[in-house]
Amino acid sequence: MRLFGKVFLSIFILIMLSFGICGTWMIHATFTSAYNREVEMRNTENEMYSITFKNTVEALPVSYLEKHPDVIWEVAQSVGERMVGNELRVWGEEGNMIYPTGEETDSGLLEYVEETVSGYEIYKEQDRYMLRSVSKVVIQFVDSSYYIETVSDISSVYEQRESMTRAYRIIIVILLIGTALVSILLSYLLTFRIQKLSHITRRFAKGDYGIRADESGRDEISMLAKDFNYMADSLMEKMEELTMHAKNQEAFTSAFAHELKTPLTAIIGYADMIRSMELSTPEKIKAAGYVYSQGKRLEALSLRLMELFVLRKQEFEYHFIDANYLLESVFDLAEIAVLEKDMRLKRQVEKGKIYGEKDLLISLFANLTDNARKASEAGDTIWIKGRNVEAGYEVSIIDEGKGMPKEELSHITQAFYMIDKSRSRKEGGAGLGMTLCYEIVNLHHAEWKIESEEGRGTMVTVVLPVPEEHEEEMKTNEEEWEDEPDERLAKE
Repeated sequence: MRLFGKVFLSIFILIMLSFGICGTWMIHATFTSAYNREVEMRNTENEMYSITFKNTVEALPVSYLEKHPDVIWEVAQSVGERMVGNELRVWGEEGNMIYPTGEETDSGLLEYVEETVSGYEIYKEQDRYMLRSVSKVVIQFVDSSYYIETVSDISSVYEQRESMTRAYRIIIVILLIGTALVSILLSYLLTFRIQKLSHITRRFAKGDYGIRADESGRDEISMLAKDFNYMADSLMEKMEELTMHAKNQEAFTSAFAHELKTPLTAIIGYADMIRSMELSTPEKIKAAGYVYSQGKRLEALSLRLMELFVLRKQEFEYHFIDANYLLESVFDLAEIAVLEKDMRLKRQVEKGKIYGEKDLLISLFANLTDNARKASEAGDTIWIKGRNVEAGYEVSIIDEGKGMPKEELSHITQAFYMIDKSRSRKEGGAGLGMTLCYEIVNLHHAEWKIESEEGRGTMVTVVLPVPEEHEEEMKTNEEEWEDEPDERLAKE
């Protein structure tokens, strides 16, 4: 059963049960109240007639009672004539009927009254409900007892109940129709937004990824709509990421094939020249040189790719590393290549500790320094700077080289991406250096920022954080590290 039907039936049954129980209870309570009131009133009348009968009899002289044995019948007749809407019966002590004569009625109630002094019963006579009330009267001076019985018609109480029941049935039928209409309306209002959300979900599943649910309101359906929109946004982000990843993979494959094709074409061509043509010694040396240089280029490409694959699969151990030691190692690696191009390499490092994997960090900053060298000209200065910051330790590689256009900055971490392809290939690059750097930065959960301006140089800033679980260790060893000699250097 659909939710609409469940909501409709639930509301309908709940309302009808409520009206049914309340209506039945009200009819029963009204009937019981009227019934008890009628019984109490009729029993009170019986007591009044009994007292009247007793007082009348006791007011007569004993001698008169002895001379006129029918006086009891006469008193009963006198009392009975004054009754309105009731019948009077008088029974003797032996259970014989004294008034009216000639009638016989069930005297079983008298046995009950013998012990309780008064009592009543209700019986049905044809279509009427009758109430018999009996009281025992003791005449002391003649030492006799009499039973005063009154019979009252209380059918009006039952007729009132029947009338209320009929009216209630009519009301219930009207309520059934009204409740059905109200239940349908409420069910529609409660399920309309769910149906709308279901429709939106189906449209989203069919490819309408821009559609979103209405989030207005503060109820659970609004929360569900917000969750749906959050899910849709997350899916869109994931799909965009997958699409971008697929494009990057395609671009990677295309670039990789291109990077392989160029050196292989050169190697095959010069090798074929050496094999099939008579060449002079200088020509052979030149051809062999091309084969050698392009082979080295393929070797560098394969090594870079191997490094990328290893980075993404290998588990590394991280430790605290002295910042001076780490950046001095980078300085020493880059110094010779920088000096060969008649550039200056300088270092300015604050004493501190870096949390990470030593070899990866050396590779990171060595690559960044080498990129700075490739972008610089003779006479330019390259700086390696380190300083303590609130988030951890900050390392900056600064050059005065050619710089990069701002629109290129978002692409430089893509594999095989080269701003100046001819210069990069001339320097032996394959467009994988910044990709490696990007992977190493991610492995250390670090943040980096690249600022560049054409003709004025580039600054790459990497902030290496200290994980929360090692903050206590950092604080504990700070005093010990402060005792170490300051090895801040400035080299050219």
